Amino acid sequence: MNFVAISSDGLTVAANGNVPGGNAPELGLWTFPAGEYLRRIAGTPIAISADFRYLATENSVLDLRTGKPVFQFFREQDTITSAAFTLTGDYVALVGGRGTEKGKRTQICVRRTVDGSLVSSFCTRYTGSLAFHPDGHTLASGHWNNVTLWDVRSGVRLALLAGVPRPVDVNGYDRDGRYMCGMGFSRDGKVLAAGSDDGEIQLWDVGARKLLHSLKIGWSDVSNPAFSPDGKLVAAGTYADGTVSLVDVQSGKILSQVQVSMFGCGSVAFSPDGQYLVTPSNGGELNDGKHDRGGTIRVFRVVE
Repeated sequence: MNFVAISSDGLTVAANGNVPGGNAPELGLWTFPAGEYLRRIAGTPIAISADFRYLATENSVLDLRTGKPVFQFFREQDTITSAAFTLTGDYVALVGGRGTEKGKRTQICVRRTVDGSLVSSFCTRYTGSLAFHPDGHTLASGHWNNVTLWDVRSGVRLALLAGVPRPVDVNGYDRDGRYMCGMGFSRDGKVLAAGSDDGEIQLWDVGARKLLHSLKIGWSDVSNPAFSPDGKLVAAGTYADGTVSLVDVQSGKILSQVQVSMFGCGSVAFSPDGQYLVTPSNGGELNDGKHDRGGTIRVFRVVE
């Protein structure tokens, strides 16, 4: 289990793994907070719209109400590796998906969710993560040692957010370089949290293009960070140690760390009222020498 999300009305939780009567890969839906199982949707979940209307999987965007594809990709090279929806769910940004730019194969394409029609495509660099700004017009993409902000419709680069320089070797290569593999904006869009593949999380003042804090929360890929509704807290999971960390945005200090799985924590979500933090968990169980397909969803009460 490495994906979890809560709907914007706070009534439904989605997570992969441990789906009754099902086989991975798929997504399960439960009521929240009662935890009553509702149904399952086939496909590996990558991103879900806030209203739980659309789901992006590795090869399609689905209508979550029916489980049927809105649009699909059929070639292996078009596999979706990262995705992000606008808050309204009207548009989806995808890494992969037949983007073109002046004859070059681009990394990022933006499509209308209702029919998959192409809005724009841009960026030829490897892209590890995506996040839409709440304004719906700005997209953040994670790359090697930096985050880029884009104008969604034009594909024009608005800003490059580069962190603290790392030591380089005799050939000029960054010895401790990292890809930005997880990102998320605060609800008001003022702060961007970016997580790297070496367990670092950066907090950026979006308007000033200024790095506020940089801290280590683990030892490998950081999940898409999630902000509390009031923007005071940010939470993220790390894959290597299965730990979820809760960070104070203003001070940049880690307030709490909890191990939720022996096999990695790939996702976190705050309830809309900010009272609860939801994480996936595998529980450390083994089945016939193989890791179990799912586990449990853990719900923590948030105390500021």
